[in-house]
Parts: sequence; structure tokens; C-alpha cells
Amino acid sequence: MYDLGHTDISRSIIVDDSSKLQDCIQQVGMSKTIAIDTEFIRTNTFFPILALVQIFDGKNCWLIDPTCINDLSPLKGLLINDRILKVFHSCSEDIEVLSNSFGCCPQPIFDTQVAAALSGFGFSIGYASLADKILGVHVDKGETRSNWLMRPLSKSQLGYAALDVIHLLPIYIEIEKRLIQLGRKDWIDEEMSRLVKESSIKEEPNQYFRRVKGAGRLGLDELSTLQMICEWREKEAKIKDKPRSRILSDRTIIELVSKTPKSKKELFEIEGMHPILVKKYSGKLLDLIQDGLAVPKNKRPKPIAEPLPRHAGSLIKKLMKIVNIQAESLDLAPEILARRRDIEYLVRSITADGCTKLPEKIAKGWRYNVIGLPLLASSSDLV
Repeated sequence: MYDLGHTDISRSIIVDDSSKLQDCIQQVGMSKTIAIDTEFIRTNTFFPILALVQIFDGKNCWLIDPTCINDLSPLKGLLINDRILKVFHSCSEDIEVLSNSFGCCPQPIFDTQVAAALSGFGFSIGYASLADKILGVHVDKGETRSNWLMRPLSKSQLGYAALDVIHLLPIYIEIEKRLIQLGRKDWIDEEMSRLVKESSIKEEPNQYFRRVKGAGRLGLDELSTLQMICEWREKEAKIKDKPRSRILSDRTIIELVSKTPKSKKELFEIEGMHPILVKKYSGKLLDLIQDGLAVPKNKRPKPIAEPLPRHAGSLIKKLMKIVNIQAESLDLAPEILARRRDIEYLVRSITADGCTKLPEKIAKGWRYNVIGLPLLASSSDLV
């Protein structure tokens, strides 16, 4: 158990000018491992606005204020320094805001949430719960929804920000020990490499339609229209730096695609199409709807997911049981090994042509040996 003493703002160093940033990077740069967290705001914008970067190097907690520093290039250099391991907790949003702010993905990284899942602490455990379980310390999350762009930041906000990183290094040390003891160090290395690779891949605007709730129920002709409207909205939201829903909600888009209005009058009948939206976008939306309907069959997007036959339910249930048994034997949450959508992918390949095909995530690496092979063996018995 670590005794970090009483943690408060007095342990933090506020970095709010270029000179202090240079001092910070110089000192932090001598460390082999550092903990990082960010605070940002994304209420009224498409892109997250970086408001604070917290770094703990084992001795000092640095609170870097990007709103006060014109040249943040030294910080970018630290983020991509391959000699320094960056420890995060649940890093996806941190990586997104840092990548957007600096044009690079931090690496190498270690995500304590992923590592905790691989070492038996449960799926998607929160930072406060993990700190309590491993270190026996209480982390107050009272400032989570604060306005982090407000200046000056309050003493409570600064204390919260410091606490968000100050326990990460001892947590990392304990979890890494446990992974080594379990023989799973290669697992976390593989997961982090995959995470960095996926974070560096930018989603094309014309592919966002696949993430819209309800898209799987649409026909191929409707999918063409959905794809076009979503691509337009994605570009519009980025240009205007507004949340997607401030341009047009997913629900309204599904309504447009399903009912295919052909005039302004019919647009008014669509749920969510307020007069101001009709005035601004009616011409564009009506054109997109007609363009979508005119897409030739051979150029329409592929179905988001082929419907499963009726008997697929029993196959899914049997294969999910294999996942649960294997997960229990390893003291892991089943979701770590395979999600239901992974099993559906496998069952879809079986019912389509009788040829078993694993999803990419479990077709290679540590998951292939742990759950991929058992699933393939069980699948051959079920075909």
C-alpha cells in the first residue's frame, strides 16, 4: 500500500507561461514514466477545447494551462518522446483532445483502465474505484462537470485536477506487477499498440452513417441517402465547429431518410425540423435526399449488418457460454475476451456460407489463443 501523504494544491506547480513550461518539460523529461490527464470542454463545439494538462512525474504535479501559453511545442515534444511512458486512465478522450490540439498521438502509453481489466479488476473500472481498491485512497470526483475554461480556476478545481494524476503512477506500478505475475504483460503491450494504431486512424466523413442509431434497420436505398446526409452534416459540423446535434440530430436524419420529403412543406412535418433548420438547410437536404435515391444499386453502401436467421439465437447463446466459461476461468470480465457483436460476426459467417470467420480483434494476438481457438472448435461442432 502506498502512503502518498495528504494531497492538496500545495503539491502542484501551476504552469502558465512559456518559461515555466520549459522548466516543466526539462524536469519531466528526465523521467522514464509519467502520469497524464486532461481537462477539456466540449459543450458547444465539435472539437474538444483543451483547458488543462496535468502531469505527475513521481515528485511534482504540474498543471499546465494551455490557454495562457502561445507556444506549446515543448509539450508536443514530450507527448511523442518514445523514451517516456505516458500513463493514462481511460485514455480515449484524452488522446482525442491531445491529438486534436497537437496533431499527434501520445506514445508510448499505458492505460490503467485497460490494464486493470486484464488483471481481473472488472470491465471499465473508474479511476476513483481503482485508487480505492489498489491504494486504499479516496478520490473526490466533485469537480468533474466544472467549467474548466473559467479563469482563474478555483482551489477546488486545481486540487481535483492534481488528484486525477497523482495516484496514477502507484496504480500503474501495482497493476504492472500483477500483469507480470499473471503472465499477461504481453497482453497489455498488444492492447496499447492497437489503441495507438486505432487512434491515429481518422474516420472518413462518409462512414459516420454506420454509427447512427437505427441505421441497421434501413434498406440499401435508404442507406445511400443516410450516408450522404451524414457526410454533409459531418463536414458542416467541423466547418462551423458545432456539435453534430446542433446541425441536425441523428433522430431527425433517420426521419428524413425514412419519409423522403420532397418539398419544404413536407420537411416541416419531419420531427426535429424546426423552422430555422428548414430555412437554412431545406434546399441542401432535399437535394441530398434525391441524390441518395438516385444512387445506382451497384454503388450503394453495403448493409451495416446482414440480418441473422431465426436459429442464430441459439448459436449465439452457446458461443457466449463458451466466452463466459473461459472468462471465469481466467478471472476476467467476459467483455474483455469477446463482445456479443463479435459472436454475432462469427455466427453470421457460419450461417452465410458455413465457413467460420473470427472478427479481427480475436483472430490474432493473445485473444486468438485464449478465446479464438475455443470458439472455432465449438463452432465446428455447431455447424
